[in-house]
Amino acid sequence: MHLCQPFKALVLAMALMMASGVDINKHEENMNSCPVIQCCAPGTNGLPGRDGRDGKEGPKGEKGDQGEGLRGLQGFPGKAGPQGTKGDQGPQGEKGQKGESATFDSLQRQVTALEKNIQTLQADISRHQKFFSFRWVKSVGKKTFMSTGTKDSFENGKSLCTKAGGGLACPHNHAENTALREILKDSEQAYLGMSDVQTEGKFLYLNGRPVTYTNWETGEPNNDENEDCVAMYDNEKWNDIDCSNSEMLIICEF
Repeated sequence: MHLCQPFKALVLAMALMMASGVDINKHEENMNSCPVIQCCAPGTNGLPGRDGRDGKEGPKGEKGDQGEGLRGLQGFPGKAGPQGTKGDQGPQGEKGQKGESATFDSLQRQVTALEKNIQTLQADISRHQKFFSFRWVKSVGKKTFMSTGTKDSFENGKSLCTKAGGGLACPHNHAENTALREILKDSEQAYLGMSDVQTEGKFLYLNGRPVTYTNWETGEPNNDENEDCVAMYDNEKWNDIDCSNSEMLIICEF
């Protein structure tokens, strides 16, 4: 049997070492200390092992010094908290100076009221002019008498004056009676705003109140032929007359 090539080479190497004075024992020791893995072909890597268990938590470290970094931006405000209890009422403050707005407001109200009055007067004038083309006007006290020269019955006269915003003329004193007379022409007569239609002999104003001033002609009123209305003559005297007479001048008062 032939020796294998490695073993034959080993024998030759030992012989060479002995011839050269090398300590064979020491060389053998070196050979014996050679790892087996270096004398053999390297092995393949195995599968990785499973993870080990977590160790116990270590002790908490000491708090470090505060850093010197830049301060961050302020965050958004949080939600509003619940409303607190109502506090005690504070002391009354000092009275302030009188403002100018109150005076201005007062003047403004007065101007507004005047404007309304002007508008009312303008409307009254327009309404009066619509029904009258004034020919005779007499004023006494707070009353004004006006006539267009129209002649008509008592009822039509009342309606005409009412539509104009007034009433059939009726004097309540001597001054008013004289003013009415100045509108009359010679031999003319005018209806007065009174009658005794409801109760014979008891004359009432058109508003239903009793007549307080009279200027009757002698012997009047006599209720001749059912005379329930009153007319004024051009001598300022009064006479009872038939209400249907359409020859009476219509005078209105405002």
